[in-house]
Amino acid sequence: MFATDCTDFHRPTKNQFLCSLKFIPAILFAQFSFAQNFQFLNIDEGEKETLEYHHSSEEAEDGCKPCFDTIRPIPFVKQVHDIGLMFPTWRPVVGYDSVSVLEGMIEEELGRPSVSAGDLPVYHYTHDITWNLNPDKNYRHFLSYDIIKKPDGTIDTVRNTTIHIEWETGLAQSNKGNMCTELNRQGKSCGFYSAGHERGDVIWNWPTLGDWVHVEGLRVWDRGHPPAGTEIHPARLIATRRNLPARINMDSTNKYATRIDIFASGDGGAFDNNRTNQPNFVRKVKMSSKDYVFIVKQTLPKPSATALLKYAVKDRKGNSFTASATYTTNSKEGTITIKIPWKSASVSDEAIFAQSVYLYWDEGTGVPADYKIDEVTVTLNELRFDRFHEALGKAEIRVFLDIGGNYLFLNEFANVADIMNDGLGKTRRKNWNFNIPFTVYVPHDKKFRVAAHGFEADGIDKLFGHIVDNYSPCTPATKKMINNMMIDLAPVGIGGCLDDPLGNAIRFHTATEFPGKYMDFVVRSDGGYHEDGCPCASFSPKNIMSIGYRVEKTIP
Repeated sequence: MFATDCTDFHRPTKNQFLCSLKFIPAILFAQFSFAQNFQFLNIDEGEKETLEYHHSSEEAEDGCKPCFDTIRPIPFVKQVHDIGLMFPTWRPVVGYDSVSVLEGMIEEELGRPSVSAGDLPVYHYTHDITWNLNPDKNYRHFLSYDIIKKPDGTIDTVRNTTIHIEWETGLAQSNKGNMCTELNRQGKSCGFYSAGHERGDVIWNWPTLGDWVHVEGLRVWDRGHPPAGTEIHPARLIATRRNLPARINMDSTNKYATRIDIFASGDGGAFDNNRTNQPNFVRKVKMSSKDYVFIVKQTLPKPSATALLKYAVKDRKGNSFTASATYTTNSKEGTITIKIPWKSASVSDEAIFAQSVYLYWDEGTGVPADYKIDEVTVTLNELRFDRFHEALGKAEIRVFLDIGGNYLFLNEFANVADIMNDGLGKTRRKNWNFNIPFTVYVPHDKKFRVAAHGFEADGIDKLFGHIVDNYSPCTPATKKMINNMMIDLAPVGIGGCLDDPLGNAIRFHTATEFPGKYMDFVVRSDGGYHEDGCPCASFSPKNIMSIGYRVEKTIP
C-alpha cells in the first residue's frame, strides 16, 4: 500500500530551485544533492544494527528521479524547477514497522530545543518541537554520513555528530480547515506531543538543554534538507531525565529527586497516527508491537553508602494507559528499570502514557550535606517587540518560554477568549506585561536556561492541516495541486509567505552568579538570517524581541 523507496518518483538536481524560485515558500528550505544507488540493510529494528555500520546520505536518493514543474512566480515569467524533494520528503531508513531506540544528551546549540518556524505545512497539523541528540557511546552507529559532491567533482564524506528529533507540538494553530484549530484557539492541545495540555499549564514533557533522553520512534531520511540526514520523526516514546532536580515531600521530609518525564503516544504526526477519519495514506502506529523497557541512572550523589534508592510516580494530564508500569530500583548501581507493558498487557494502540517518576535516595534530603542546591525563582515580567514585519495588518505572534525545562505558551496568558486571534495571537501592541513566577532547584555544579522563542504566522501558516500524501506521484495532477496550494498569491503570498522567526532570547544562569538576593535581566533575541522567497521579506531576527525577568534566590 505504501511505497518505501523513490522508485518511479523523483531525483533532485543540486541547487536548481532554491536560488531562483520566489513564490513557493514551503519548499524554499530545500537544497538539492546528487544521488547514487545504495542498498538497505535487511534488519528489523535500529538497535539490532552492528556498531560498525553507519548509513550514508546516498541511500535516501536510491531510485529517485527528477520531477520538473513549470512555475510562473510572477506574470509573464516562466521557470522550470524540480520539486522532487517533496515526494517523498521523508522515507524510512529501515522500514515503517521498525522502532529505532537511542539514548543521549541534548546537544548544546543556540535556540534548540525549540518549536520550529519552518515546517512544511501540507505535511503537518501543527509545528514541530525539534532538537539534536548527541548519542551515548552505545548508540553512535545511528550517526549517518553525508556524501557531498564538491564543485570540482570530488566527493567528500562527513560523519554527522548528532541525530535530529521531531514531534508535532499539538499547539498554536488557528487556520481554517485544520482539525487542531478549535482546541488551539481555546489554549488546549489537539494531541501529539502535548496531549492533555490545557490553557495555562506548564508543558511538562518537552526536554531542554542538559537533559538526557531515551527516544523510540520511526527513523527516517530527511530528503528536504540535503544531503539527507537521519532523524527520529516522529518519536513514539520520549523519557527525559531532567538536568535539574525536583523537590518532593516524602514522609514529611523534603527530598531532592531526579525527575524522569515519560510520554508515549502513537499520535506522532500527519502521516503516523491512530486517529479516525484519516486519509488512506496515513499509517497506523502499532504501539502494542512491543513492551518498552529502559534503564535510567540516578544523577544525584548518594548521601551515604547505605542509602537506598526509591521512587514516586505522578500521573500527568492526558494519561490513559490502562495497565501498570513496573519500576525496579538498583541501589548499588543507582539505576531504575522502567517497563511499560504495552504488548504483554494488550493495551490499546490509542492509549497515551504520561507519567513523571521521581528517583530519590531515602536518607535526609536525598543528597550529601555538602552538595549545595539553591532554590531559585524566575519571574517573567515583560515581553517586548522592537518591530513587526506586518506592514498593513496585525502581527500573529506565537511565543514559547522555557525556564529550566518547564515550557509555557505565552499566548495562553493574555486575558482573551481566543488566544490565537486576539491578545498576542493578533496584535499591534509591542509591550506585554506578565507576572509569571517559576521555581527551580539548581545545584552549584549545574546551569539552566531562560529562553523565549517563537514566530509570526504568515501566509504559509494558513496551509497547516491541509495534508498532502508524502508519496504523491509526479503527475500533472500533483503539480497542479502544489501550484494551487503553495504558489498562488492567495493565501501564501498575500499573507506574507513564510512564517517569520522571532529569534531566540536566551541566557544561561547558575545559582552562584548572584551577589545578592535577586537580579533583573533583559535578554534580546538573536538568530540566523531568515531567507524568504517573497520580496522584502528576508531579515535578521536580531533584537526583534526581548524578555525582562527577575531571578531571585531563597536566602536561608
